[in-house]
Amino acid sequence: MSDRVESRIIEVRGGRVAPTGSWLYVWVDLAQRAIVHVGGTAFDPELRTHVHLTDDDPALGRVKAQIPEATDGDFDVLAFRLPPSADRPMAKTALIAALDDIDRPSGDEVVDGIVQSVRRHLA
Repeated sequence: MSDRVESRIIEVRGGRVAPTGSWLYVWVDLAQRAIVHVGGTAFDPELRTHVHLTDDDPALGRVKAQIPEATDGDFDVLAFRLPPSADRPMAKTALIAALDDIDRPSGDEVVDGIVQSVRRHLA
């Protein structure tokens, strides 16, 4: 049996990492089984997660700034690629509202799908 090798191309254009799409992500603190952060990004979610934990600028390292113990904690970051037609800031606002009342449908198919995934993860 042979091992499979996964390949990816990370695009760097003009000295900057190129966006990979539109994403929303939800940070779950495993010890508390609670949502501690919701965000959105145009970059690879792994990259954004790394920046959240390592950047000293609170505008970039928001999780580190808001939850200092995060640099030693255990979290699952659930990432969701949005369809190209989705407005990420509007979807993020709708997701935060929907997560505040996780048992009530938001009426947005994309947001409700994310909420269902988060609910399953927290169960």
